[in-house]
Amino acid sequence: METKNTDANASEATTESTTLAQPVIDTPSEAEAPQNESTVQPQASQPNSTPWGVIITLFLLLIVAFASMAGGYYLYQQLQAQQAEAAKLNQKLQAALVEPNQRIASLEQQQGQFAASVESAMAQSLEQQTQLEERVSIIAQRNPNHWRAEEAKYLVRLAGQKLWLEKDPNTATSLLKAADERIKSMRDPSLMPLRKALSKDIAAVASVKNTDISGTVLTLDAIIDNLDKLPLNRAETHFSAEELADNQVSESLDDWQSNLAKSWQALIDDFVIIRKRTTDAAPLLEPDQQWYLVENTKNKLLQAQLALYRQDQVNYRNSIKLARKWIFEYFDLKDQQTIDTLATLDALETLKIQSVSIERFAASNMLNQLVTYGNLMTEEAQ
Repeated sequence: METKNTDANASEATTESTTLAQPVIDTPSEAEAPQNESTVQPQASQPNSTPWGVIITLFLLLIVAFASMAGGYYLYQQLQAQQAEAAKLNQKLQAALVEPNQRIASLEQQQGQFAASVESAMAQSLEQQTQLEERVSIIAQRNPNHWRAEEAKYLVRLAGQKLWLEKDPNTATSLLKAADERIKSMRDPSLMPLRKALSKDIAAVASVKNTDISGTVLTLDAIIDNLDKLPLNRAETHFSAEELADNQVSESLDDWQSNLAKSWQALIDDFVIIRKRTTDAAPLLEPDQQWYLVENTKNKLLQAQLALYRQDQVNYRNSIKLARKWIFEYFDLKDQQTIDTLATLDALETLKIQSVSIERFAASNMLNQLVTYGNLMTEEAQ
């Protein structure tokens, strides 16, 4: 309504201006007057055309508003979709992080256990170091007699190894005497029971007969190596020169009858051989059986060596006897090497293996007391 009023006022102002301007301008003719009226009438009809522009403007505004609303709704839908996708990605990420988190937790647990074990190991090492320092301080405060006692204890232990492991009583006796010298150098009258025990051990070890085990083993090795060179028994046929001459075939054709008879006789002799022996027949071996004989003889001598190390007197002698029997029966007794081998085996068969009856040295306990406490314990304390 305000717009219509404004347009009316504007039209009235226009008419007034035209009327006021008429006295200045020449008046038109009557023919022109209708034209002026006609021109004035369309101007009065302009207020009726203005609402259409407003309607168009409002329509455009509505279109813009609807378009903005549609764009806002579309953007809202996109935002919701992005939020849903972000939620799904977050869930996937959380699911993917479960295993790494578990591994991190297990690694942290292992690290804690390792740290605890390291701390306990360090505590143990510190404790051991403290104990070692205490022992060092105790040893540092000892007098030289304790060092001599340690040396005597070591010598007695070494004597036991020589006696029971290496079967060497001579060296064991020397080591026990050296231990007695260490105790003697301490010049302590209270150690007389220890020296008495050492002297008893020395006498017991010295009474053990020394069997030369190493020398005997080397002798058996020499026999084993020489077995391949010993000659075996062979059957020998002794014919006189006349018999050999009679059996020879002549080259003359006139002697064909005698040559035929000799050939026939030689053929018969090859089939049947009759010999007369007044002594025991030596057993003969085929060439393929000689290797087994030599190897079995070597095996028996090796068994004798093993029994010697084990101090088994019975098996040692049985192995030597059987090896000697085979050599005597199957090898050439006229050969000098065979005779020497049999003599060596006879000497080895008489070897006596004496086992050590000493199980423990009497001075071992006293030496332990001397090293541990610095003196010997009385019988009442024991």
